[in-house]
Amino acid sequence: MTKENRLKLEEEMRCHIQTWQQSKQTQHEYCHQNNLTYHKFIYWLSKFHRKDKSKETAFIHVQMEQPVHGSNPELEIAYPNGVRLRVPSGDIQFIGQLIRII
Repeated sequence: MTKENRLKLEEEMRCHIQTWQQSKQTQHEYCHQNNLTYHKFIYWLSKFHRKDKSKETAFIHVQMEQPVHGSNPELEIAYPNGVRLRVPSGDIQFIGQLIRII
């Protein structure tokens, strides 16, 4: 399948997903009425959901404050849902785990 054909199929399926969301039909009903394979419909729905979700969480703001002399510097992690964590900045592996928790 060429890139042009893949993009055309993706656009067609995105249009089907949007039309289904505006309808009052179940997924099965919509697929049956539009001659779509249910599993193909679910595949594309899931694919678009993952793609849209990754756009929402693609970046997390990390801010370092200047340490007060004699104290351990802290790192503040602000998650997209508004939760903020302040942790000592010394353990980079632990900080990496916290960032990936999204």
